[in-house]
Amino acid sequence: MSLTWRDLLDIFLVGVLLYSLYRILAGTRALNLVRGVLIYLATWFLASLLGLSTLSWILGNAATLGAFALIVVFQPELRRLLERLGRGQGALRPPPVALELEELLLGLRRLAERRHGALLALERRTPLGEYAASGEVLDARLSARLLETLFYPGTPLHDGGAIVREGRLFAAGCVFPLSEVGMGLGTRHRAALGLSEVSDALVIVVSEETGAIRVAEGGRLSPPLSLEALRARLKEVVRDA
Repeated sequence: MSLTWRDLLDIFLVGVLLYSLYRILAGTRALNLVRGVLIYLATWFLASLLGLSTLSWILGNAATLGAFALIVVFQPELRRLLERLGRGQGALRPPPVALELEELLLGLRRLAERRHGALLALERRTPLGEYAASGEVLDARLSARLLETLFYPGTPLHDGGAIVREGRLFAAGCVFPLSEVGMGLGTRHRAALGLSEVSDALVIVVSEETGAIRVAEGGRLSPPLSLEALRARLKEVVRDA
């Protein structure tokens, strides 16, 4: 039987779908889940093919219950998948102006030099209102002095994350979801990863132990960045907006 253009289109679209799913799941615990499911299905298929009725019956019934359990356990990954499919590729809403960018970098430099931990999320197309509601809404002009004050050790909001929306410091003291990837990381870094897993936010984290500045995006955490490297990355985000 010869292949028609519809068959070729069908194969191409399935390939694109599978590759897109792999890109989304790569680096998360859900990728290991997919491998496990494939092994499970292969075992079930072989049991049926070889006429192992008892094993096939057990695997078939376990699959029904397991499907519901997986939906509960992997709810964050499913949410991330649906959000990515819904929003497509995007960047910041209105980009911060150059002065705000320099104020942000100045504030981060001072925090890093003093080893004051910080967690800052730049909102893009995914609204972060539910996380802003967990903290204090400020809607203030972004400045280095404000960042230093917010993340000064001992202040009421220093342990939470801050959210930048439309170039302004929208909220502070916010609670971000913790990632289950990289369990050896500190709470701030896990929160940065966690928020980047469920949104398209660019999350900047400053370590209070080393003063290193890192960026979480798409469920991945960068190595420590210099201020120049961070400036270049933020300019890319602004340019793509």
